[in-house]
Parts: sequence; C-alpha cells; structure tokens
Amino acid sequence: MVAPNSLRPFQRMKNGVLIYLRLEDWPADVPLPENTTLVKTGAGPFQPYWDLILETDRTIEVVVGWFNLPLPLDEAIEWYRMEMSQRGWMQVADQGHRLPESASLCFQLRETNVQSVVDLRQRPEGKGTQTMIRRVVEHPWSPVAEQPPELAAEIA
Repeated sequence: MVAPNSLRPFQRMKNGVLIYLRLEDWPADVPLPENTTLVKTGAGPFQPYWDLILETDRTIEVVVGWFNLPLPLDEAIEWYRMEMSQRGWMQVADQGHRLPESASLCFQLRETNVQSVVDLRQRPEGKGTQTMIRRVVEHPWSPVAEQPPELAAEIA
C-alpha cells in the first residue's frame, strides 16, 4: 500500500521503506542533463524512489530513477563520464560494458562506499537515450553503546 497523504508518498516494505521522489529531489551528486524527463508507462511517469533497506548489521540506501535524456547514446556516455568525474566519481571500468545500442557505466566516489550505476539504452525511435540510474550507499549499524553519549541517551 502506498501512503499518499504524507510529505512524500511512501510504501512500507518488509525490511524497510520506499519513498517516492519528485524529479527535483534527485541527488545532486548524480547529475541529470538539462531537459531530462521521467520515463512514462501506461500509468504515467515512473517516479524515482529512495529505498531504505534495514538489515540487522547495516542500512542500505538506494536511490533509483528511470529517465529520458535528450542526448544520443554516445553523447550521453561522454556526458556522464565528464560530469561524474567533475563531482569526484571514479569510473570502475571493469564493471561496465558497451554494446552497439546500450552501455553500463559504474562509478564510485573516492574514499567512500557510495556507488552509482548508469545504464543507458538508445531509444528505439532514435530520439535520445533512456537511462536507469542506481545510487547505493551502505551504512554500517552501530549499537547504542558505540554512539556518542548525547545520542545514546536520545536513542535509549
């Protein structure tokens, strides 16, 4: 069930919460070219979402979105390589691929455990590129005893 009357629509999952985002909520460290639009399905635009997965020893934060880019495939690949590099991302070359009509670019932020995958596919009508982007962060869980004293008192 999606809770539509909250600040952001969200869905409670078995092990976490899925929060639906607006295009303007998209993380700034994973850029979108100007004039990017959301992919539309029969039900309308496919909203990006922020998935918080709660495990016993960690929290996994995943932001996912499907977009139509106004760039041809080759230009979209080069745009992402340049823009991600300017924001401190390193491309992980051995985890990506390039095919005639698609590509997968994998990036990691220097000195952190933040990863991003940009999957690109040439649109069939030849007008731009469709992309699915995933940004993943794993946060280790710390027991209350390991928290700063002021936060431990708040949690307890």
